[in-house]
Amino acid sequence: MAGRAAGGLGAGAGLLPLLQVLLLASPGTAWGRQLLAPGETGVVEGRKPCPSGCGTRGHCNYETGRCECPWGWDGDTCDVDTLAACKQTPDDPGGCGNWFPKNCECYRACFKMYCRYGVDTHRCRVGDVHYYAGGACWLYGNNETGTAGALARPQVSSRYPENPETETIWYDQIPEFFRKDTYDEDMRLKDARRIYLSSMHRPDIPHMQWKHTARALSRCPNGCSNGHGSCFHWEWEKEPRCMCRLGFNGTDCSGVETEKACSFSPTCGGVGTCLSGFCKCPDGRWGWGCHRSNAYLPQQPQPVPDLRSPSLTRFKIYMYDLPWEASFPHEMFEWVHARDSIYQAEEFFIENFLTDTVVRTENPYEAHLFYIPALTMYYSGNVGNSNPQIEYVINYVRQNWPFYNRSGGADHFVWTVGDRGSCFLDRWIQDDVIKVVHFGMQVQDHPWRDVRNRDYGCLQLKRDVVAPPHSDMFLDQAAGIYRDLEANQGRDPARTKLLVFAGGVGDGTEYSGGTRQTLFRLLSNASDLEGVDLISGRVPDYDQRLRASKFCFSPYGYGFGIRLAQAMQTGCIPLVIQDMVYQPFEDTMPYEEFAVRLPLRDVPRLVEILRSYSDDALAGMRMAMAKYYRAFIWQRRHRGLAYEFTLAALQRRAYSLQAAHFRGGSGGGGGGGEGSRR
Repeated sequence: MAGRAAGGLGAGAGLLPLLQVLLLASPGTAWGRQLLAPGETGVVEGRKPCPSGCGTRGHCNYETGRCECPWGWDGDTCDVDTLAACKQTPDDPGGCGNWFPKNCECYRACFKMYCRYGVDTHRCRVGDVHYYAGGACWLYGNNETGTAGALARPQVSSRYPENPETETIWYDQIPEFFRKDTYDEDMRLKDARRIYLSSMHRPDIPHMQWKHTARALSRCPNGCSNGHGSCFHWEWEKEPRCMCRLGFNGTDCSGVETEKACSFSPTCGGVGTCLSGFCKCPDGRWGWGCHRSNAYLPQQPQPVPDLRSPSLTRFKIYMYDLPWEASFPHEMFEWVHARDSIYQAEEFFIENFLTDTVVRTENPYEAHLFYIPALTMYYSGNVGNSNPQIEYVINYVRQNWPFYNRSGGADHFVWTVGDRGSCFLDRWIQDDVIKVVHFGMQVQDHPWRDVRNRDYGCLQLKRDVVAPPHSDMFLDQAAGIYRDLEANQGRDPARTKLLVFAGGVGDGTEYSGGTRQTLFRLLSNASDLEGVDLISGRVPDYDQRLRASKFCFSPYGYGFGIRLAQAMQTGCIPLVIQDMVYQPFEDTMPYEEFAVRLPLRDVPRLVEILRSYSDDALAGMRMAMAKYYRAFIWQRRHRGLAYEFTLAALQRRAYSLQAAHFRGGSGGGGGGGEGSRR
């Protein structure tokens, strides 16, 4: 199994045999065509040097010979500050957020970086760039000299001046949204309600009332430690205060924060330093968590050496260490650095993968699969369009490594952790790479307007992996619950309720596939509802209700649902009504042993069906849940095995690829169709 995972299986009954079955050994046939003579490898350990001076601000990636730089820095030795206009001081790590109003040139630089296709912000890699449209910004200058005077001055900082009334001139938005390439007087901000306030403020839009005033650093404690934060005066507070940047905390932003900033490896492998999302590594180490120390080079550039073991019992995955301009855990909005925990599964995967000494390989020539860390949650959020970011990183990988083109992307995988996973991806991406998702809808001719793939909808289970989202609500209870269940052979007399659900119901058939609405409509008119606990909305004693029920309704919502994981963590037998939607690890895990899976058409008979389960049957299902509940937990400190189960699922895809059950979108020819060559 994976690195620490093999030792982390513990004594969980049934888990070790299960995972050993999942880790399929392939037939002793060659992986692909023989590229080397017997006994030859064609690969040697070797390093490509970086230019002298790389270690001053960055560190050398000895595999590529390129200096890895902090966010915003470029050049052979990380000596070019490409986003200087976004920073207040040299100590400011910078950011593209527009809660605090910045120099217009900052927003222009960020727009250029993230929006390759112009002002159609739906095609920008970072979805929140759409707030730049109609977002007020300023240039250093004054009303006397106007725009001409501002253009004659350097605009390479976002340090807010002491007297903005006489030291800045304001614009309605950046020139790009006027379809122009420079400023003119007609672009000047004319709405006095927006000047000196947050760039997010829209006076006439009720949900965008951001009437908070920007202040100079001198107005906040210790100047926010010389730019480790921005000085903001919230409209409901008496005094301004610091909004700390990613990687800093405290009233004056003098504290260092690494758990959120470098969540993949807060200690940077124990050898580096976390600098606002960037792990600064000592010489000889590189990568996202300073986890790399070895590099491998082909003795000849072509053909690509193939060292993959024909036996998948030596399963290997190589992770691309992408530069910041391709993929980075950046700060989009100042001050708000936390992410909804249900979307953090990829972060836990990376954290575990970087310390995996068995499956992770630094030698790409022996890898069976390749991981492209696109970090879509940082770019498109949970409901945005992840296609532009995935397209960008795939093309970056294709242009800088030879492995994607070798297979047409079939042995590469990306995570898409948004609500609807890969539903809205371009067809060439869907057909090229393996997707690891939380939402497993597979159906022909799906009626949702934005699902353009008429052949299989959002995923193909033979290619793609459905993994559980991160759920932390009941992590501290799960081990104790199952300890008691196992001690009592699965019996739990405290579960006196039949069925429980509390949450949103929604409108229309698109939300939850109509299952929530149907359940509430039919059961609200039923005559015998003893033991059925259905509540629209939140309840303060949610955990107690789950602990008191035999079954827990586990639907999806706008996209993937979190309630299956919650049910598994609390010992409540999942009732899954999700037509055409595969559940996490459903192709390798016997759901029939621990869950009730019903089609929507059976809802009228639901209570009758649930009451038909005997106490012995319920006890047996809970004992089966005890075998598998850890597959729905990501955190190792809670004995989670979601990482191991995900690796087992990926290994199964590698086996299917070897058996030619699927292939890349271009059949290994060149990268998946016209879209990938844009």
